[in-house]
Amino acid sequence: MAHNDAAERFRSWTGPSRPIETPAAERRDDAPELPAVHLARDRLMEQLDAAVSHPVTLLCAPTGWGKTVLVASWIAAGRAPGRAAYVRFEANCGAGAWRQLTNALTAAGIAVDPATYAWSNAHHYERAVVVLDDLHHVANHTVLRRLERLITRLGERISFLILARTEPPLSLYRWRVRGQLNELRTDHLALTQDEVAGLADGYGVRLAQHFRYALWHVTEGWPAAVAVILSAMVGRHEPERLVTDIVLGQAGLNEEVGLSEYVRREILQHLDPEIREVMLRTSILETVCPGLVEALTGGRGGARLLAQMSRANSLASFYGGSHSWYRYRRLLRAMLRAELRTTLSFAEERALHRAAAGWYAANGLPSDALTHAIAGGDWVSTERLFLQYWPELAGSGPRALTTRDGPQPPHDIADRPMLAFALALSCRDTGDMVGMSAFIRLGERGLGEAPGALQAELLAAMRLAEAAATEHPDRAHETAMRLLERTEDAAAEHVFADSADAARAVAHLTFAGAAVAGGRLDEADAELERGADLARKSGFNLLTVQANRLRAVAHLSRGRLSAAAACARRVLDGCRDAGIAESRNISYARLVLATVCRERGQLDEARFHIEESVNANAVPDPNGWVSGSIALALLLFDRGDHAGALEALEPLMDTRAGVMPRYADVAVRALHADLCLLDGRMDQAHTVIAEALRHWPGSDEPLLALGRLHLAEGRPAATAQVAERILDEGPGSLVTVVSATVQLAQALRQLGDLAGASEQIDQALRIAGPEGIRRPFDGHAGWIAEVLASPPVLTPPRQRDPEPADPEPLAAAPVSPAGSPGSHTGSPAASPGAHDGLAAWSAPAGEPMPDPLTEKEAQVLLYLRSMLSVAEIAAVLSVSTNTVKTHVRHVYRKLGVSRRRDAVRRARELSLI
Repeated sequence: MAHNDAAERFRSWTGPSRPIETPAAERRDDAPELPAVHLARDRLMEQLDAAVSHPVTLLCAPTGWGKTVLVASWIAAGRAPGRAAYVRFEANCGAGAWRQLTNALTAAGIAVDPATYAWSNAHHYERAVVVLDDLHHVANHTVLRRLERLITRLGERISFLILARTEPPLSLYRWRVRGQLNELRTDHLALTQDEVAGLADGYGVRLAQHFRYALWHVTEGWPAAVAVILSAMVGRHEPERLVTDIVLGQAGLNEEVGLSEYVRREILQHLDPEIREVMLRTSILETVCPGLVEALTGGRGGARLLAQMSRANSLASFYGGSHSWYRYRRLLRAMLRAELRTTLSFAEERALHRAAAGWYAANGLPSDALTHAIAGGDWVSTERLFLQYWPELAGSGPRALTTRDGPQPPHDIADRPMLAFALALSCRDTGDMVGMSAFIRLGERGLGEAPGALQAELLAAMRLAEAAATEHPDRAHETAMRLLERTEDAAAEHVFADSADAARAVAHLTFAGAAVAGGRLDEADAELERGADLARKSGFNLLTVQANRLRAVAHLSRGRLSAAAACARRVLDGCRDAGIAESRNISYARLVLATVCRERGQLDEARFHIEESVNANAVPDPNGWVSGSIALALLLFDRGDHAGALEALEPLMDTRAGVMPRYADVAVRALHADLCLLDGRMDQAHTVIAEALRHWPGSDEPLLALGRLHLAEGRPAATAQVAERILDEGPGSLVTVVSATVQLAQALRQLGDLAGASEQIDQALRIAGPEGIRRPFDGHAGWIAEVLASPPVLTPPRQRDPEPADPEPLAAAPVSPAGSPGSHTGSPAASPGAHDGLAAWSAPAGEPMPDPLTEKEAQVLLYLRSMLSVAEIAAVLSVSTNTVKTHVRHVYRKLGVSRRRDAVRRARELSLI
């Protein structure tokens, strides 16, 4: 039987065999043959194992996503529950499709009554699997109706696996509503980064980690594309060069790779001519919307065509935003652009760019308008766009666009400084900082020795954009000061009324960015407030996005996880609304979300955001790849993959202190010290921490690492001193406060002070609760449970000072409930007064409980004040989850509450804990 080219071009993946109770599946001759080399995809095998409990499982993805090979390898591994029939429908099979199906059922030993559709020869409780491959080829309505009746009649005994490139015209909606349909789509079938690494090993191709990530990033996990590229690398001395060419968008020009031929034969050749033409013409765009389709094709029905492409399964995926944006997969778009160059002349391609620039400009999207005006050689429009929108263009941060072959600048560019500045911003957005500097110098020479006030302001804005792009905080602060001065001088010369406010917004946001980088968070908050207010007044959307990005980082630095996540999502929403899919702002917003998820113990979500931040960084920026590498290393460390963490961190460990930004430098050295500690190299860990503290005195991360090192050396008193030093330094990150408090509790426990350890754990839990901070408690559940379960130590009431003659009523004092974010801006253990305040807030014991807690209920109540989930409490107590849930319900009823936090509060009031 003929095979799909995709199945022939790349390796398949099979999981380990396992015993099953039902009759083993027989190997069918009509199932596709598997390649000799296999890579286990256990996660998908397990999903198929679970999927066969549903009557219907739909694997819907375009060609080359491994549907056929996955199911065939799953059957070959003996994981199908019973008999397995495999039918692969040919194109234009018509009414013969039903005969193909019945023949496959008969060959598998499944006898179906043609009148009642009953499985006549089934054993008691026997199950079977029927695979319907390439069902999209079946268009005969009679066959489809009979197939639907068959599935409805036998769905309880036979699991039907439907493999198709598009959704088949069956009653999928009805099965979805009834919970009878399981679906695997491109997001499930895409290769993970680990699978790309495993596949490379299968081909015998050795790639460094960052090249493997680049390959995964540009292919977005498209299995056939990854396999085609890896097969082209076999036997090459420099396989990394192929990855570099693909990232730069030159893969389509390299016929040796074979990607162009694959896309041409497997995708473009089977498309409707109208859709194919639309895809080729819109491949010049990063994202596409109905209005742009109509502008570039001159026709109508853009929304209909994009919806058709979306239904054609990931030819275009919906991105969102006010214009209903869609986007092509990155590698497919590169192949389409390569194909476009072979079908359109240079003049026709320039005309497409000019049409796109006109649409973007008319819809208030100057960044993309400028990009396409330059690509189309429309120099007059380029100058006009720059003069009208220069504050937003210069102050919104770099995009992450791929380089493109455009027209050469005009011969008189030396006399057109505004055009030179516009080209400098274009170079910045493609990562060409050398080109940016050259065009800025060219524009500066064009302004002459005595530029006017407005021209000097524009030059100052370009210098600021250059400093911001290189992420040099001191230089950015200096250029922002100069821009503010020039803006005041040129206030009377502005052509557009909003330019002055926008320029001031850019300057204040730059001040805020420099303050955040230097750890001056109070100063950053003040500048952010001014900059964000001016950005709103000016009406420039991308400046508001920039403000939200800086706010997200500032909130994260303070440990305000909820606020940081909210600002990061506003960044993503703002970029999505503008149709921007690749930018530095998106990358940093994803890294903020990854950090928030990591601190909350949501490691899978954190990994997703880190991978998305890689997607958003097509062109590496000076510090973005550093932040991404650190985030990945920390995540791998938390997962227990210390070798992977070391591999991710290794390129940064030899960097001289002070070269990287402070946050990156201290994070790298603290993690390096932890890795040395786990490896037993105590002296090396001390050296790394000492170097970090010498260059960045008072940094919390190295001090926390030092505390962990002292604990490992059996010096809890030294750890307690370090933790108290961190807590005594005053307001800082809530995450740092929680970490130091937990570390202090661990030290006190080892010193034998269980009461003090319990008090510190209780304090840490109160601070961590509102923000959901969980990471500082991970790995410490055992001793924390021991401390919390220890009997409370009763102490005599504190001797209070005599009250004054005219005491102020207690209600007049504004008291914030323990655990609220605002009540823990400082150190919880800075002084005994902090503990006195908490004790004073607790209400005195009231009436005795009419229905006292049992011993087990009281034990569960002690754990309710921890961060442990119900399942984790059950594991500690060696009971079932349902037992713990029953005790929790009884505790809530007896305390008269309905929430966990209220139960803890009420228990404290009654002196139960």
